[in-house]
Amino acid sequence: MTNFLDAIETSLPSKIVLPKEFKLLFAWMEENGFIRQDARAGPYASLYPTNLDGKGTSLVLFQPVDPGFTKAWTRNSDPAIGDRLAAFVRTGGDGSYAAIWLDDDGLQKFVHLGSGSGSTMMCTLTDDPVDFLRLLAIGYEELCWPEQYEFPPEEVYEEEHDEDDDPFLPPLQFREWVEATFGRAIPETAAELVPQTVSMDAAASDDPFWLWIKRLQQS
Repeated sequence: MTNFLDAIETSLPSKIVLPKEFKLLFAWMEENGFIRQDARAGPYASLYPTNLDGKGTSLVLFQPVDPGFTKAWTRNSDPAIGDRLAAFVRTGGDGSYAAIWLDDDGLQKFVHLGSGSGSTMMCTLTDDPVDFLRLLAIGYEELCWPEQYEFPPEEVYEEEHDEDDDPFLPPLQFREWVEATFGRAIPETAAELVPQTVSMDAAASDDPFWLWIKRLQQS
């Protein structure tokens, strides 16, 4: 199996630098059995170790960047655009992703790219790599639905599933690693880290990622 950290780093656009926090994470995941291999799609990392045999609740996955995704999502094949956006975290089964985005000032931010056919969330999530990991560690089944952000993930899960489904199982080992490594607690809800979200269908917004995408669409 290809070293997962290498697979991620070699897939990144030339202008995107993987934060050191993610280098630590992927090394830990490799050592502790979080990496899986798909025969067609290649390596990916779940928030749960393989010994849980797919019983975890969260569908969030890390995977190498597919440059074709950026072209399709932005509807722009300009390499200068592709160099600024690296979608490597699947946030929902609908095809939504989180990405690292290089803003106009050369700063990297974590943003959300809704699929459009399901989630329409298109906005900045956080500037801080640790806060992004804390967001994932909360344990939502899918992170692409902003209407759920004000509620704890276990409450959302109970509302959307019946008693015959598997019980809610947060990514406890991942959560414990984030807390122990960075010395920061995991909040109960996503709204504590992302107090405001924006839809791609919004009439206006001051969110820098939303504005960037809208400028692309108008050019």
